[in-house]
Amino acid sequence: MPKAVKTSTTRDNPQDSLLVLTDGRKRVLIPRPKTYRAAVDTARRHFPSIRADDMIFQTDQLSICSQVMTDIAPESWETVIGLIYSVSVVERHECAEAITPVPVLTGKGPDLALPSAEPAKITLNFSFHESVLSIVMKTDTKFEKARRALEHTLSLGYGSYYIIYDGVRISFDDTPYSHGMEDGDSIQVYLQQLGGKPVIYVYSPTETNVSVALTLTHEWSFSTIYPVVPSKSTSPGTCERIQWNVRTHLDGNLTELNTGLDVAYLFWEAHTNDGIPPSPPASPVVPQSNTALSFSPLTSDLSPADAVLIAVRDITPYLDKVLLALGLHTEARTSFITYWLPSLLRHKHVALRFVPQAAYETAASLDIEPVPDVVTRVFMLFKGIAEDALAEWGDAEYTDDDAERWRDVVGVDAERASNAALLRVLEWGGMEVLSR
Repeated sequence: MPKAVKTSTTRDNPQDSLLVLTDGRKRVLIPRPKTYRAAVDTARRHFPSIRADDMIFQTDQLSICSQVMTDIAPESWETVIGLIYSVSVVERHECAEAITPVPVLTGKGPDLALPSAEPAKITLNFSFHESVLSIVMKTDTKFEKARRALEHTLSLGYGSYYIIYDGVRISFDDTPYSHGMEDGDSIQVYLQQLGGKPVIYVYSPTETNVSVALTLTHEWSFSTIYPVVPSKSTSPGTCERIQWNVRTHLDGNLTELNTGLDVAYLFWEAHTNDGIPPSPPASPVVPQSNTALSFSPLTSDLSPADAVLIAVRDITPYLDKVLLALGLHTEARTSFITYWLPSLLRHKHVALRFVPQAAYETAASLDIEPVPDVVTRVFMLFKGIAEDALAEWGDAEYTDDDAERWRDVVGVDAERASNAALLRVLEWGGMEVLSR
């Protein structure tokens, strides 16, 4: 049971004034709304597909909820909000009462057994790579209740995965009964592909107000933003766009003017939108000259022709050397490596490549005013390579010249990027390419 946050007006920890708002796919940090109406208004900005009249807030973080997702009534909002740290936003039609399965009567005539009022318990086997986790559930229990076991045992992050049964993606609000599951059935667990932790630094020789607007291709949706600013759709059902307005400082830090927060950098993360056509739609013939000028979060992959193969035991000195050549300062290199190291260490060998800036711009467009003197955007793709596939990557072994190679591929002007007399923007990020 999580500890309750302090409800006093003076908070010791700055994060106590924040709240995680999630619809199960996207998670957003927001200032803690004081009223139910303010919560609805904020949720509508971040989850515009949910109508205000259909919107319900739920939590299971109070002991009185008995670990069951429970609606937060408008009249209880001001009492509850100081005691929880995240709220689920759901549509009304997703909040139906749990269905008690109709028991199947067995036997004949006078030997007919009386049905049990208690829902049946079954064992479901959740498969993730080479691991299988067996969970005993009642047939009327939502899969949301299995999240903690999945995330703890399989080392999965909240919102970083989805589950498939009989070839169909199922919701965590579903129950085994709603899909007709039986004892011993298998459920596959797949990672949700994320564009992980792109961060944006803005450096100026003088204190300057700068607007930083970021627009995603429709293959991506924002999952996390900090400082929290509203995300807007540029047109119905297409791209998402956010805009930070910052004041630069001579020490490299920023003040985000909409929120008043002082930060070292701007942070965003996105998840891929599976089940939609790639952007732009595939053409029957794609000229070779254009292949380097596009990047698809959904379909981009790695091959021996455009990537290098490296043993994970050698990865940290390799990345430090390459990132230095790409213009990342010490703190940025350290943050990049330590952020991705846990994901890299899950493998013995990885293939990696860096995306050309022009290609990356097609998926995540930056619009900055005033226009910077130099923009450096470093985005890495990588994936684990199994032992039995190493022979296929024999021509992709890394070399001592890779730092220069990747600088040319990405298109970095290292000299201008380090010139403190210029208005400079530096972004780094990456994505693990998952098996398809």
